[in-house]
Amino acid sequence: MTTTWRHHPLLSFVLGDYLALRYNCLLPATLGAVSALVFTMPAEAAQLQSWRFDARQNRLVFTTDTGVQPRAQLIFNPTRIVIDLPGTTLGRPTANQSVGGAVREVRVGQFDAQTTRIVIELNAGYTVDPRQIEVRGVQANEWVVQLPTPTRTSTPTPETPAADAPNTVSGSVVPGAATQLDNVLTTPDGFFLRTRGQVPEIEVERRGGGDEPRQILVTLRNSSISPLLRPQALPVSRYSVSRWEITQLPQNPPVTQVLLTLAPGSPDWQVNASSIGGVTLLPPANVAIASIPDQLPASASQPITVPPGPQPPVGVPPQPQPPATQVPPNLSQVVVVIDPGHGGRDPGAIGIGGLQEKNVVLPVSLRVAELLRAQGIQVIMTRSDDRTLDLQPRVDIANQGRGTIFVSIHANAISLSRPDVNGIETYYFSEAGRRLAETIHASILPASGMRDRGVKQARFYVLRNTAMPSTLLEIGFLTGQEDVQRLADAAWRERMAQAIADGIVRYFQNR
Repeated sequence: MTTTWRHHPLLSFVLGDYLALRYNCLLPATLGAVSALVFTMPAEAAQLQSWRFDARQNRLVFTTDTGVQPRAQLIFNPTRIVIDLPGTTLGRPTANQSVGGAVREVRVGQFDAQTTRIVIELNAGYTVDPRQIEVRGVQANEWVVQLPTPTRTSTPTPETPAADAPNTVSGSVVPGAATQLDNVLTTPDGFFLRTRGQVPEIEVERRGGGDEPRQILVTLRNSSISPLLRPQALPVSRYSVSRWEITQLPQNPPVTQVLLTLAPGSPDWQVNASSIGGVTLLPPANVAIASIPDQLPASASQPITVPPGPQPPVGVPPQPQPPATQVPPNLSQVVVVIDPGHGGRDPGAIGIGGLQEKNVVLPVSLRVAELLRAQGIQVIMTRSDDRTLDLQPRVDIANQGRGTIFVSIHANAISLSRPDVNGIETYYFSEAGRRLAETIHASILPASGMRDRGVKQARFYVLRNTAMPSTLLEIGFLTGQEDVQRLADAAWRERMAQAIADGIVRYFQNR
């Protein structure tokens, strides 16, 4: 039987439009439909056996020796469809197929030790509608990627970027790089270049001055740009940095360059690589971050002056006035750290029907991040895929990223002999985290339809060691007869993610 999965509008990410693949016929029945971003690594790696692109039918066909669960994404600058095969090796050198017409070429390579990547790159000036891209599993080891007819677009391409584009990202996937640049984040102390892989080796060059605009060039050796990093995600005019340009140089080993163009109010940023991954950009010690202005566009909202009301007659005491409505803070100023529990070799709790905690909390966490980013909130993920991550690195990521708050998302468990135990629990350690925990708990409880097990204090490692208000959510019992049905349901997980995101926004609005 051939099963077709199409684009789901709710899985559109700020850094890339994912094609949601649902594996109803390939996953165990107890797991139900799971987002394409969640997969279980096979015990032994599969191997890509064959692939071909039929230019006449705009169709890619590939086979592996054992079943795989591909994930696909549409990426821009340049426009390309990227298909990752987790737990799969290539077994041969990187291969390219020049196509012609709207499709420039198809590339196949080993993205990392556990992932084979197939890239269908379009020529400049062409695009496709992601809703019309189909990924069909003919069998567990045979797949078809059907593209619609590419259409021409007037959108500037990397070869001819718009002159007034505030930021640019140019380059293509480079398999085998030791470091990958994932994102550029604004923090309360400056900027943070989020990387994964090895600690980046950096070089810093300062340019300009006088009549020329000042620039800082940060070179990351043996690194590549994440296929999800898009110009729209880069900070715009924050801390008087007027432009970001991120470029992949065609060298071996690969090199990524990050060029900052500084406005007059921007300081001489100090650039340092972090021992846990990433690069910090902080102002000199004698420059307060609060003194560095943002360059807001002229259309940005301005403070509203409210004239005082009429004064009471002399001798008449003033009547009590209702409190003024508090204007919500600029949400782009905050950094939310989302921590999906467990992952990789650590599945977390295993519940009724074999449902694993890591396969519940990751899609919820990714959706929370997406919803927050859509409101202009910056998000740091301690992990965004199925990888093993100890507790201390999670804490380091939060502290190094200067998170404003830390939210760890888990699913609960008790003995399988106690299916009667169900409900939601929310934890905090310090008083700073108590209001955060209470606010999110109040948001997720009615949305969950589960029993209320309360807000509690606990000495969890990630709560004790993060330097910001922190909370840990237990969004139901995998071993609970009532809860497990909800935890396995993608629609319920969507409601839960929305409720968590709403609780986080409410926390900041009520500060």
